[in-house]
Amino acid sequence: MKYIKDLFLILVAVLSFGCGGENTTKPIVTDIKSLTIDNGNIEIYSTDAPLNLSATVTFLDESTSEANFATWTNSDYEVMNINANTLWGGVSNGGEATLGIEFEQFSDSVEVKVHKLTSFFISSEDITTTGDFILEAKGNFANGESNRTIVKNIVWTADNDAKIIVEDDIVTISIESGDTNVTATVFSDYNTSSPIAPVSKVYSVN
Repeated sequence: MKYIKDLFLILVAVLSFGCGGENTTKPIVTDIKSLTIDNGNIEIYSTDAPLNLSATVTFLDESTSEANFATWTNSDYEVMNINANTLWGGVSNGGEATLGIEFEQFSDSVEVKVHKLTSFFISSEDITTTGDFILEAKGNFANGESNRTIVKNIVWTADNDAKIIVEDDIVTISIESGDTNVTATVFSDYNTSSPIAPVSKVYSVN
């Protein structure tokens, strides 16, 4: 009886060891009919990223689900970056690239066009008194688009104890006294160490 009990315990231990540990294999997905990127061809201004991506898998019975098991691909990392299902377009670069998704023998792709930011400026009217004022940065892009408001990937700073508040993409500066220097810096949306040249503006406050 003891021999049978010991044999049983050994078998349990072997089975537990074989079934344990982290499962690193891909999920088993069968009966796939197609794999499709939902976004279609993408045209984006570099300062508008990041952009969420999604793809759909259609099965033979016409049911669908999110293709979260597939792999995203990128033909040119100088134009854009992909992190999981998020597309990032570099501020200092632009151009065209192919965005793809694939799983086993199924795949789909779309074209991505990123319009490069070439310059920008602070567009607020001259401020000559203390108080609260709205600040805006307007960008010019390689495709000829101009005066496009920049709300993402931009950092505002000010001296002379001025306070800057950003809420719902609206930038407000509170000036208390004296000449105030305001600086806007646009960063690459995936790398804050690579800004384009900052732009400054001095407000002469009486």
